[in-house]
Amino acid sequence: MNKPVLFYFPRACSLAAHIALEESDTEYEKIIVDLRKGENTNQDYLRLNPTGAIPALVYGDFVLTETHAILTFIGDVISQGKLLPEAGNIKRYQAHEWMNFLSSSVHTYIRSIFRSSVYAGEDPHINHEVAKQGKRNLSKAILTVEKRLPQTGWALGDEFSVVDCYLFIMYLWTTDERVGNMPERPKWSRLARRIWEREGVKRVVEFEQQFRNYEIPL
Repeated sequence: MNKPVLFYFPRACSLAAHIALEESDTEYEKIIVDLRKGENTNQDYLRLNPTGAIPALVYGDFVLTETHAILTFIGDVISQGKLLPEAGNIKRYQAHEWMNFLSSSVHTYIRSIFRSSVYAGEDPHINHEVAKQGKRNLSKAILTVEKRLPQTGWALGDEFSVVDCYLFIMYLWTTDERVGNMPERPKWSRLARRIWEREGVKRVVEFEQQFRNYEIPL
């Protein structure tokens, strides 16, 4: 049986896939790609993922990139449907709605704050303005997340899913000091605390903290 191998960096968006693998109750391997040392630009990694992005998942001869796609694969195949509703269930399509919004909107806005030069080049004034707009965009996105989340339970209702894994890392990023003041998000905060209480999540974070000493602001 193939054992999935996750290429990750601590507290990067790969944390969502890392948690999902841990929650899948399946044996897996993990290989750190140290972004601080530029290991994602090494030829060995670029042969695996030509974009140099994190994460990447290897399953036998199969290589998958992009967090949304990896989480879907873990939910369907690795966890055998434990972490993602089956086809025909409306909650499955709501899961994709969530993950697409997080990857295409929330992640993009946060990136414009953390790494504005990706969009603005080297001009300090333009970088400042891009980051300011990123904060405005993120503020609106946080309100959208808050509106969509149920009052109780997990993102999709009664069952923990890959969506919760993705929402957890996005929540951590929205509390970063570089983001600054953001709207109150009591439902999202409550969900993040509930996710943090899971033993699998604590194991993953404890492991990652060996290589990058980040905190969980909950």
